[in-house]
Amino acid sequence: MITSPRAWSLLTIEGARQYGGNAGYKDNSAEVYRYDSNVANYRQVKIDDVVVLRSRTSILGMARIEDIVSGQGEKTRMRCPTCRTSNIKERATMTPRWACKDRHVFDLPLCESVAVQTFEAHYGKTFRQAPDTLTLNHINDAVVRPSDQMSIKEIDLAKLETALSSDAGCQQLVEDFAGAMSLDISEDAADGSDAPSSIIDARRRVLREVNLRRGQAQFRQRLIQRYGNACQITRCDYPGLIEAAHIKPYALSNENGAHNGLLLRSDLHILFDLGMVAIHPVDLTVALHTDLMKMEYAVFQGQRLFINGTVGPDLNALKARWEFFQRLNNLLAKHQSSIR
Repeated sequence: MITSPRAWSLLTIEGARQYGGNAGYKDNSAEVYRYDSNVANYRQVKIDDVVVLRSRTSILGMARIEDIVSGQGEKTRMRCPTCRTSNIKERATMTPRWACKDRHVFDLPLCESVAVQTFEAHYGKTFRQAPDTLTLNHINDAVVRPSDQMSIKEIDLAKLETALSSDAGCQQLVEDFAGAMSLDISEDAADGSDAPSSIIDARRRVLREVNLRRGQAQFRQRLIQRYGNACQITRCDYPGLIEAAHIKPYALSNENGAHNGLLLRSDLHILFDLGMVAIHPVDLTVALHTDLMKMEYAVFQGQRLFINGTVGPDLNALKARWEFFQRLNNLLAKHQSSIR
């Protein structure tokens, strides 16, 4: 079952870093990010999420998480010897060397060993150097819930699209991220009042349209006149189940012509919008997402689309949908191979 990925900004420093009184996180920013159960958002980071790696002064790169390895371990937690808070920092030029949030200063912190669950997020195969157009200011502006003390911050990847567009590899990561988004997206993830300004925002709008299906009487009637009052895949002719599906999303094309539509049973309409059902742009045969091949939908695999003796839908529009469908299947295949 595919769920929507999320995007994260990860604070990383070659060598060791200190967070919340914990010491000893050793990172290789181009391959793996290590964290533990004391770090905020540790439960939220998942396989297929997109991450942007940052130091305190620059952006290092971005990647898609291929695997997360968990384990058990111990961390050294450092505390203020006066108030025992773990919110302490080492000072580079001042003495005493250490200070806590309550302004107690000290030469050495108290150290204690605590049991933690450890995590390694691996992404070396998809890592890309960040283009010069991406800055820390872009990352800060994209943070969903800002906090200066968090090493793992959720970001709205749509706000970084323009800055990432100069690098083909980063752009592909953005497109794959958008393609993997599903109906579990937050309703307030983006403002839907204006035309989409990015691939991700466009995808969000498509999904909102699936969630909030509006009546499209004229568009539907054009398709019925062209193909008859039945689903073009299943031939189901129950009127309450037959919907008019846009091939090019209406939010992007504003096109309600019959050439940009299909008549589909309601469940297949949703699956088509999500990229889990596609029509081959040459032979007009039905293709199904791998997950659907395990279900009753498998009987439609390879079946030819019914076009009622007409020229059928716009082949260029079908081609764009087909390419999106293929990327989605490739993402699933990569994910399944990474967890074997």
